[in-house]
Amino acid sequence: MHSRILYIAPSGPLCFIDYLTVAEGRAVLEKLRNTMDFSRFTQMVYEFRLVRMMKDKIVGIDRLMLPRFDRKLIEIFLDSCCRTPTL
Repeated sequence: MHSRILYIAPSGPLCFIDYLTVAEGRAVLEKLRNTMDFSRFTQMVYEFRLVRMMKDKIVGIDRLMLPRFDRKLIEIFLDSCCRTPTL
């Protein structure tokens, strides 16, 4: 079973990272959550959604809403993308 993190901006889905296990996807969501400074919440909400990919269905299992997508979060996302094999 594979999992995928979808990154969704106010204008729509932008990119994704595939993982071999849901635990790997959750670990990246947790890293993003711990990096975020929620004291500067704005109207522009960005969403990271962890989904489990099954035979014919994609099932959402976790969601993280962030008000901004700054340089540090981009680094975490890109580092994850480089380390993870895609489907």
